[in-house]
Amino acid sequence: MVEYIQFLVVAVILGGMLTFQVLFAPLIFIKLPNDVARPFIRKFFPFYYLYFGILSIVLVVIAYLLLGQDFGVWLLVLYTASAVGFIVSRQVFMPLANKATDEGRKADFSRYHRITVLINTLQLIAMVVVLWLLT
Repeated sequence: MVEYIQFLVVAVILGGMLTFQVLFAPLIFIKLPNDVARPFIRKFFPFYYLYFGILSIVLVVIAYLLLGQDFGVWLLVLYTASAVGFIVSRQVFMPLANKATDEGRKADFSRYHRITVLINTLQLIAMVVVLWLLT
């Protein structure tokens, strides 16, 4: 049963992250005026990072419970790295990016945004690897 919950949570994380990157974020900037899209995204991201961070922490607990099974240590490492990525993105880089935007420092915003995109991409890759390991 715990293995099924693990698989389901990984699928929810992967599906949610892909849906956001491929569908949600682009449509926000295509369909909404810039003066609406930017504040909306700014309000959305804390929830995004918190939601997926909590799900990643659930996976850390599950991996700990299943530590003796195949790939147990690897799953624990990947889940922990993913959880840390969400926390660091939410608590460190998102506030830095917001402050840079507020102060008109476009280069700094771009750097912080690229870092969060890199973290997010690595998390997506990690979840794909996990699905491969679990199947």
